[in-house]
Amino acid sequence: MRALPFDADNDGVRALLRAVPLAGGMPWPEGLRAVAALMLDSRFPMFAAWGLERRLVYNDAFVDLLGERHPAAFGQPLERAFTDSWADLMPVLEAALAGETALLQDLPLDLAHPGPARSVVAARRYLTLSCSPLRVGEEVAGMLCVLTDTTERVLAAQQHGFQRELGATLRELLDPVEIMEAAGALVGRHLGVGRVGYGEIDAGGQTISVERDWTDGSMASLAGKTHALDSFGAQAKHALSAGRSLRIEDVQRDPLTAPYGAGYADVGARAMIVVPIIEAGRLAAVFYLHAAAPRRWSAAEVALAEDVARQTREAVRRARVEETLRDETRILELLNRTGQALASTLDTDMLLQAITDAGTELSGARFGAFFYTTEDEQGNSLLLYSLSGAPRAAFERFGHPRQTAVFGPTFHNEGIVRSDDITRDPRYGLSAPHFGMPKGHLPVRSYLAVPVVARSGTVLGGLFFGHPEPGVFSERTERIVAGVAAQAAVALDNARLYEAARKAALEREALLQSERAARVEAERLSRMKDEFLAMLAHELRNPLAPISSSAALLNIQFRDEPRIRQASAIIGRQVKHMSRLVDDLLDVSRVTRGLVTLQVDEVDLCEVVRSALDQARPLIDEKSHRVELVLPDGPVRVRGDATRLIQVVVNILNNAAKYTPPAGTIRIGLTVETGRACIEVRDNGSGMPADLLPTVFEPFSQGARTLARSQGGLGLGLALVRKLVEMHGGEARAASEGVGLGSVFTIALPCPQCEGGAPAAGGAARPPDAAAFRPLRVIVVDDNEDAADSLATLLRVQGHAVTVEYTAKGALARAAHEPPDAMVVDIGLPDMDGYQLGALLRARPGMCDALLIAATGYGGEQDRMRARDAGFAHHLVKPVDMGALVRILQDAASAPW
Repeated sequence: MRALPFDADNDGVRALLRAVPLAGGMPWPEGLRAVAALMLDSRFPMFAAWGLERRLVYNDAFVDLLGERHPAAFGQPLERAFTDSWADLMPVLEAALAGETALLQDLPLDLAHPGPARSVVAARRYLTLSCSPLRVGEEVAGMLCVLTDTTERVLAAQQHGFQRELGATLRELLDPVEIMEAAGALVGRHLGVGRVGYGEIDAGGQTISVERDWTDGSMASLAGKTHALDSFGAQAKHALSAGRSLRIEDVQRDPLTAPYGAGYADVGARAMIVVPIIEAGRLAAVFYLHAAAPRRWSAAEVALAEDVARQTREAVRRARVEETLRDETRILELLNRTGQALASTLDTDMLLQAITDAGTELSGARFGAFFYTTEDEQGNSLLLYSLSGAPRAAFERFGHPRQTAVFGPTFHNEGIVRSDDITRDPRYGLSAPHFGMPKGHLPVRSYLAVPVVARSGTVLGGLFFGHPEPGVFSERTERIVAGVAAQAAVALDNARLYEAARKAALEREALLQSERAARVEAERLSRMKDEFLAMLAHELRNPLAPISSSAALLNIQFRDEPRIRQASAIIGRQVKHMSRLVDDLLDVSRVTRGLVTLQVDEVDLCEVVRSALDQARPLIDEKSHRVELVLPDGPVRVRGDATRLIQVVVNILNNAAKYTPPAGTIRIGLTVETGRACIEVRDNGSGMPADLLPTVFEPFSQGARTLARSQGGLGLGLALVRKLVEMHGGEARAASEGVGLGSVFTIALPCPQCEGGAPAAGGAARPPDAAAFRPLRVIVVDDNEDAADSLATLLRVQGHAVTVEYTAKGALARAAHEPPDAMVVDIGLPDMDGYQLGALLRARPGMCDALLIAATGYGGEQDRMRARDAGFAHHLVKPVDMGALVRILQDAASAPW
């Protein structure tokens, strides 16, 4: 053997290199010297094999991987140095020694290391090896291998996969035992341990019992065994009770467990991880991993065991909760069915059999009986019974239960009797002649008896349940059966009242039938009323249309005749008054029934007030009132239906104008408050008494009436105001200091922004250009000849060429030969309604640009929508507002050709 021909320390691997023999005692070649120097200076684990004997040399970084094999392996031939798990390296090393470069990734190696008290434990590592041949000239003289420890990466990947598999497995399972078994098998295979399981700690913290566990076959199962907790050591018990996990690498060497070797020998484990499970402040269970040989546990393995214990316990808790919920659901369903059965029969035998069956199933008893007392027609007391889970013949030869020490408390209402084993009860077997259960009696160990007590306190009988196994009935069972007994008592008490209840039910059903019939009749009458009102409005508007048109025509043709002009004005005012009455009546009816739909958009309340004042101006001017208008400088915008809001303000203004003496003052103000806008109409009119204020917004509510009824009206305008304002989310208020002192009406509407902006630019609408006006060809279609002729005459005065048709067919023929610019069509035609006529006209060539105007006595929102759908551009309610109609035709006549 030759010493290494370069300087080396006397410590560590450098000293060992001096003693490595080479074949024939030859000096170290330059190549090997270079390799040795490279290894010694590297922090990566490296080893080399040299010469014919392939002797092993390595650096200090490789020592940790060899564990207990160092230093004996140094300088040994590879075949003797690499045995056991290292033997898996030999194929790769042989390839390098044969002259090939080789790579082996993530090789698992179980490395032995010194444990506590000089014991030996194994730890698994994962290594990636890169091996290259070492050459002297053309000959392969050895090989060099560089190792990389990939344990952390491999374990992280394995743990991630394990956690996914564990989560998926636990989610699929519902049975607590299956959950624990599956978790134990998964973690046992993953960590390569011999046994995994759960041990339940008794309530006193004295014993640990294992119901089931998992083993890999190398260790015996502990299932069904119970051990004293103290046999594993007081310190171990204290640590677990404090919530700390135990990590024992060798129970015979660890100072915590070595004194208690006998206890650990009983379970056959040398290394273990024990995770405590604390519930309600006490040690309730442990999750354990056992190995048959000493083993070095990593912190990651302990953390994994703790995580599995937590996840498994949560899954078990969830499964038990779900199991309890399913059990509770089953119990509730059974109780519900029992209650339904009790409520559905008068037959006593059927009634009590249902109770007995339900109690037997709910309690988990093998058999049950209901002994109860009743009276015959002569008043004699009888003891009857029903059975469940056993034939009646099983009891017939034994007779009825007597007032013995066991049965007496139930029949004397001394409380519930529950025994885990009635044969061991001190009250059992005291009465002759049997001194216990007679021969041939059904086997009973678990016993439960519950008295059935009436409302009056009288004992009606008792429910008795039995099971051949001990400890079947619990406190929960007792509570459930007590509930069943209470139902039985109620059922028996109510049985004698059944007939009275049945008669009452029949009477109630008759009343309900009568109420339903009355409701149907009321709905029919309501529909008839609505149909009547709609027809009444139509029939009233039809004669008003020619009257209005004729009055307007007289006013035009005889404008120089004061008496005729005065008569025409009177007729016009009264027609408008009557139209308003009809409109109010229908509007109130529709609003009350919820048939009015708001067309909500952004609305400027300033414009609403101005438009309303324009509409109310004729009545105001007629009575020579002075109007004070106070509006903000900028717009006040709210969300609402402009048409309906204008209607609200018009109704209030008309009310103020009617009840204010001539030459009075009406003040209209619009103010903005926090979160809302308020329109106030104040007059100096007749005012209201205090008793009228609470009902002023009710339908048909008015002030004191006189035979003259000089103010007119139906008392619907203000009712309509309140309902429309409430539909907008607002509030309508009225105030008056008394009769003769005027009134104040306030409308408050939600105004989210309540910040006035600058007034919109612009001025008054420019009147149509007279030079651009052209006469239109107009066809008036109405089956009311007076209305059609008067309207046609009025339109001719305006300069238009007008023809009249009294039927829809005639209108179709006229439009086909003389295509019109506009048509004014009555909807209620005899041969075809106006909607059908409008659709047919729109479908004809050449009629696409014609202006269709509906004139009808039906003014509902649904009627307007149907008119739009049929192709009508405008919908006017009879009597037609001539000003509106003239403007519509003027706009059409002034449009570009």
